[in-house]
Amino acid sequence: MIAAALAALLAVPAAARARASARPPSVEKTLARVTALVAREKDEDAGTIAALDRRAQALFRDVAPHGWRAAAPLGAAALDARRPEKVRLFALVFLGRLGDPAGFPALAKILSDPAQPEDLREAAVQSLEALDLPPEAERRVLCGALVPGVRRTLAEELLIPLKRLGCPDPAPLAAYARSFGARPKERALDDARAAIEALGASRGEAPARALLALIAYYPPDGPARAAAIAALGRKADAVAALEPEALPVLSEALRSQSGDPASMIVLVRLVAPFGRDAEPLLLPLASYPDAEVLADAADQLARLKCVEALPKLEAVIAGAFDDPRFAPKPGRPDPAQLLARIEAAADSLKRARGERR
Repeated sequence: MIAAALAALLAVPAAARARASARPPSVEKTLARVTALVAREKDEDAGTIAALDRRAQALFRDVAPHGWRAAAPLGAAALDARRPEKVRLFALVFLGRLGDPAGFPALAKILSDPAQPEDLREAAVQSLEALDLPPEAERRVLCGALVPGVRRTLAEELLIPLKRLGCPDPAPLAAYARSFGARPKERALDDARAAIEALGASRGEAPARALLALIAYYPPDGPARAAAIAALGRKADAVAALEPEALPVLSEALRSQSGDPASMIVLVRLVAPFGRDAEPLLLPLASYPDAEVLADAADQLARLKCVEALPKLEAVIAGAFDDPRFAPKPGRPDPAQLLARIEAAADSLKRARGERR
């Protein structure tokens, strides 16, 4: 009885140990099964192909236990032009799902080679995003693929991570943004915005120069120019170092972008570090028709001790309770808080006026 009970208790752990010790199929054997499934798709209808694809995708369960060791055979399969393109595609997908940096060399080779099928290059971008890579390595290979004449769908894939990473050389991003003309619409506008956003994520003064050039290139009050202004707002430090070339562009934008409060707020914050040169640009905004822009301008005018703004701000404060600019609006800041900022700016300017006497 005791022996039988012990045998029953030990049976389950033993079976579990046996399952755990079973080795998964080799990566090559798994790829052979993928190849067989892909071969069965010939002349099948869309539903059958989708079902076979799901079965092929599910075979990743046999790849995953190999961990980083699977990267080399998967990479070799992805680069092997003798294999069916769809099998190579599955190898790329599996590399991304592994998420191991060991997959980087093969993915980078495919993406960097214009002779590779475009579908594979697009898949390589998606898989690269899934790897745990240093940003510099990812940035280098992605930016290197954004060349003149790149297929649009590949460029769109590249720009998804580049909106986060930026590029060391802004020229390809600026050229791609301009390639859709001065008034892009719909998909072209989306693509131009993506390139512009990537410029905003790029480091240094060169991307700021490129964005200034785009602001000058795009017509006033258009969505592409608004995107360029928003991206430049992420580069305030670089803009401050470029005052001689930035000031004329930003001055024109402040005059012509008046119907776009979001852009005006960014522009106010960009020109404020220019000190006395900013005063004549900010002073007209002390009576701006949007309360948030007005409050931002008031903050900066107070910081600059521009006492000439005080009469305008006092007039705004005196009529605030009947002023539609300070009516509550969905999605906008609390008008009471904006008014409090304007009052604080006026108090600061009063003190500055007293110091001058």
